[in-house]
Amino acid sequence: TRAKNNKSIKLVLKKVKKAKGYQVMYSTSKKFGKKVTKTVSGKKLKITLKKLKAKKKYYVKARAYTTFYGEKIYGAWSKVKVVKVKKKK
Repeated sequence: TRAKNNKSIKLVLKKVKKAKGYQVMYSTSKKFGKKVTKTVSGKKLKITLKKLKAKKKYYVKARAYTTFYGEKIYGAWSKVKVVKVKKKK
C-alpha cells in the first residue's frame, strides 16, 4: 500500500489462487471502530480508496473470497497496514 495523492490510497493486492474476489476494510481506528468495507469481484488486484481525509492515518486489511454452491467463503484477514495520507499541498 502507499499514499498516492492528497486524498487517496492505492492498494496492490497479492493474487490468491481460486479467489473470486477480494474484500478490503479500512478505518482511522486501530480497532476498526468506524470501518468501511469495499468488495471487489473478479481478478482486479489494484484498488484505489478515494475521498479520504488529509493528514490522517488509515489502517487497512484485506482478504480473499471464493464461492461454493452460491455461498461466499472468506479467507483470513491480512496483517494490518498503516498508511498515512499526505497533507494538502
